[in-house]
Amino acid sequence: MATPFFPEVTAAWVAAKIDNDEIPAKEFLEAAQKFVPIFDRLGKVFYPVKADVGGNVDKLLKALEASPSPTLQQLINAEKAAGKHKDKTSAATALLWFKRAMEFVFTMLQKVCEGIDGTKAAKESYAETLSKYHGFMVKKTFDMGLMAAPSTETMTKTLGPDQDSVLKEMTEWVGVAKPLLENIHNYLTTAGLDDQSKV
Repeated sequence: MATPFFPEVTAAWVAAKIDNDEIPAKEFLEAAQKFVPIFDRLGKVFYPVKADVGGNVDKLLKALEASPSPTLQQLINAEKAAGKHKDKTSAATALLWFKRAMEFVFTMLQKVCEGIDGTKAAKESYAETLSKYHGFMVKKTFDMGLMAAPSTETMTKTLGPDQDSVLKEMTEWVGVAKPLLENIHNYLTTAGLDDQSKV
């Protein structure tokens, strides 16, 4: 029987409270780090997303260490002022791709909470989110991989002791994560950092 995944993770996301329309950098990145192990529980089909989310969180933590800032927005604004925000290794690029990968996972979990089976939810969510930024080859790889995405039953077995409690806890995380991901999206769009180039 799997130990509950969401309670500790949700508490960390709650701690990353939006203040004055900005997200506290240290608290949010700690919360993001706590989320990364979900991909190990969900199985190897999600390893590319784990690499994306985890790798970009690491880049943002390094950027924060190099240029301590109280909020994510201030971290990126400082980088933008220095003219480094367009580099492939920039914090702005890391935040953009973190946000995109998290939108995919968030949408999938939201659909599962709404009663859509996990396998279908994964395919639909990819089509609605990440696929827009993927070229033909990357898209084909993801589409093939997601054919093996877990059902809701399989998914919930890895995230806690029983399906009902997992879905309840998952719904709570979705509610907490939504305003944070929307805040990041709105900031990146307003700041002109939502680069539409495909990979």
